Amino acid sequence: MYRITIFLFLLLSYSSSLFAQASFDPKEGDRIIYLGNSLMENEQQYGFLEYLISSNHPEKHLSFRNLGWSGDTVFGEARSYYTSPPGPFDLLISQIRATRADWAFLAYGTVEAQNGSKGLDEFEQGLSRLLDSLEAMDTRALIISTIPQLLMNGAEQSDQHLSNLKAYNQSMSRIAAERNLAFIDVYGPIEREQSADIWESNRVHLNQNGYLLFTQTMGEEMGLQLYPSDILINIKTNTLTSDHQAELLAADPGNGQLQFALNGSVLPHLNAQTLFQGPKISIQGLKKGYYQLFMDGQLLAVADHRTWNDGLFIDLSSAGKQMLDLIREKDQIYFQQYRPQNRTYILGFRSYEQGRHKAGLESLDALIFWLDGKINRSKDLKEQLFTLEPLR
Repeated sequence: MYRITIFLFLLLSYSSSLFAQASFDPKEGDRIIYLGNSLMENEQQYGFLEYLISSNHPEKHLSFRNLGWSGDTVFGEARSYYTSPPGPFDLLISQIRATRADWAFLAYGTVEAQNGSKGLDEFEQGLSRLLDSLEAMDTRALIISTIPQLLMNGAEQSDQHLSNLKAYNQSMSRIAAERNLAFIDVYGPIEREQSADIWESNRVHLNQNGYLLFTQTMGEEMGLQLYPSDILINIKTNTLTSDHQAELLAADPGNGQLQFALNGSVLPHLNAQTLFQGPKISIQGLKKGYYQLFMDGQLLAVADHRTWNDGLFIDLSSAGKQMLDLIREKDQIYFQQYRPQNRTYILGFRSYEQGRHKAGLESLDALIFWLDGKINRSKDLKEQLFTLEPLR
């Protein structure tokens, strides 16, 4: 009975934290950083999380920096490339302070869980110290759970590792609840997709589909819009219904012609099949025949009246691809600055040999800030004019 009571307490505390999350509401000009192990570091290859957050806040200028480091812990142990002060944790804090971050996404626990139950107390102390440091810098934290991992050295060890990961997730959830911080559970949704193609060949790291699932799960937990709203037009009644700021400009049911406009905030959403997905447009009341849809004079789609009645997803991938390419370019350049390949010779204990190149790394700031500006300007799309005409 005693064990059942403890289990119920842990289960309720873990579940309740998911429903009592602190809100994520970045303000104009906010700086957001990613901290943690390879789960965060590898995200820079895709840029999906920044894309999702940015596209949900098109009116705000936001900046993102990825400080993830493969194999890192709450003690910053993977950053121990100095042989004299600062130590790994102090170096981690100095790197965070340099970003002047307003928000920090923390993804730890995977490496620490390899120590099992005997390392849990030390992990909790390290996480609390890191959270205290962030609070002292006025940086709000969101804690992300581990993801499930299938070790390649036997089912028994894999089962034990998964059990350890869940225990560390429960610990992080409890600490987040005590501090009124958001705890984002990505473990459960990814665990339910074990059979899907979401893994690299090592079954430890996520592939592109895995990071799409990771990002969508993060978005759901943060209350972000994941899918574009439908646009429903009835050409006979001259009406348009949509959550977007859309306006029906003209409708001629006799000739099967209409015009409508969308404001500049409609960016395509991330989709596993096509990567980008625009809003679904349904046009009711058309006479029998085929109709073509143009956006700013460019042909988007041709379909018959039945298909338009059911609705078509329109292709806005060019705008989405432009923004995502800029995010990835910015992340790559920042990585080169923050993690130079020969950092020991430029920033570390042998900087007396190549330290003169530090100025070259600092000069990359201008390029990174310029890319920040381009990313934010790419969210501010001009009004898009759509025209439907019969195909004669």
